[in-house]
Amino acid sequence: MINDEQAVLDEVNADKWAMLYRCRWSQPDADRVVPQLTELLDSTNPLITHESLRALFRIGTPAARAAPRVAELTESDDSMTRRLAVLALGQIAHTIPDACVGPLASALSDAECCRDALRALAFIGSEAHNALDQVKPLFSNPDAKVRKAAVMAASAINAADTEIIELLHRAVADRSKIVREAASKCLQATRIG
Repeated sequence: MINDEQAVLDEVNADKWAMLYRCRWSQPDADRVVPQLTELLDSTNPLITHESLRALFRIGTPAARAAPRVAELTESDDSMTRRLAVLALGQIAHTIPDACVGPLASALSDAECCRDALRALAFIGSEAHNALDQVKPLFSNPDAKVRKAAVMAASAINAADTEIIELLHRAVADRSKIVREAASKCLQATRIG
């Protein structure tokens, strides 16, 4: 079975992922390839699963039909699988928030996935409003990069929310320069917008 799985991956990864990029612009190609990749997500070989997640990521939104299975993998026991699933989910399902916001919000409690999940939630924007309660506590995370990502995500989700504005004002005084700069830019954008 693993040889067959590898053959599918070899085919879709050939010629610098030409087929995967074709799937981005051709729904008929995506309709043929995405089910094969989705099936490979159930492989017992983690390397096959990882490569399938990378392939779905490269396809982007035409691979949205794989979102339910990818969402399940955000809770995998394997840390690399979780991280790749968060990245893929944000890339393929950002246009269908009902499929991805919950799993991405749950991934915020995983230190290895947190920043990627925050970036995906920021990309989703206001449609990720259900995740704000999980984003707000991350303004006090010990990791400055997580705090910066939380600033960006919260601002992208709902910069007009009074609690978010208050958190952004506090973040302007953060001990980390990257957090202070991000918070200042977000506050400036709310004044302009």
